[in-house]
Amino acid sequence: MVTTPPPSSAGSSAGAGPVVPDAGTVLQDGAPLADAARLGHDAGSLLPADGGGLQVVDQGDGSILATAQAPPGTLGWVAPPPGGRVEVQTDGSLTLHDEAGTVVAALAAPVAADGTRGAWRPEGDVVALDGPTGSASFVVGTVPLENATWGEAEGGRSLAVVPAPWVRTGSLAAQQALASRLAVAEPEAASPSMQAQLWCHVLGARDKASWNLEPWRPEVGTATMLTTRCNPTDDDL
Repeated sequence: MVTTPPPSSAGSSAGAGPVVPDAGTVLQDGAPLADAARLGHDAGSLLPADGGGLQVVDQGDGSILATAQAPPGTLGWVAPPPGGRVEVQTDGSLTLHDEAGTVVAALAAPVAADGTRGAWRPEGDVVALDGPTGSASFVVGTVPLENATWGEAEGGRSLAVVPAPWVRTGSLAAQQALASRLAVAEPEAASPSMQAQLWCHVLGARDKASWNLEPWRPEVGTATMLTTRCNPTDDDL
C-alpha cells in the first residue's frame, strides 16, 4: 500500500531547505503509523517531504516495513501522539511515547537499499528522517507483546511473556516498547527484579518460546543475573 499525504506547510522554500512542520501539522497531514481504531490508541504519524511518498507493507506480526522516498536530504518528519514525546536510542532507533510516557511505537534505524544509513534527528517537537540517498526503510512496531500469562513455576508465581517476533530480533526501541507495554499490561512486571529478568532474556534467550519472569526472585547485579541464566535465587545474594 502506498500512502502519499496531501501537500502541507512542510514544503521547501527556495534556497532555504525544507520548512520544518510542527507536530500538529504532521499529525493532521501525515500518514498514521498504525490503525488507531484497531490498536486502541494513536501511535503517531509520518509526513513525507514535498515530492516524496511513503510505502507501507504490513508484516503481520504487529509491525510494518515503511519506506520513505523523497529528494536526498530530509525525507520526512515524524510526530508522537498529542502531548507525547520522542527519544532517539543509542543504536539509532526511535521510540514514540504517549502523554503518559508509554512507548506506542518503535522505529528502527533507517537504512537505504544499498546499506547507507539514514538517521532520526529531533527538530523542535518533531523528528526529521534524514536519508542521503533519497530512500530509507525502517520497521515500525506498535504491538510488541503477544501475551503475558500468570502461572505457577518452581518457587511460586511466574509470568510467561511472549514477545512479538519483531522484538526478538529488533532494536533498542523495540526492547523499550516491550518493557513499556508489559508494565502497562502487568504493573507488577515493572518491579526492578522483573525488569532485570526481562532484559536478561532479551540478551540471552531471544529464541525461547516464552520468557518466564518471577516476582519473588531477588534483585541482583547484572553479572549474577547472567550467570544464573536469568533465574537468581536468595542463595545468589
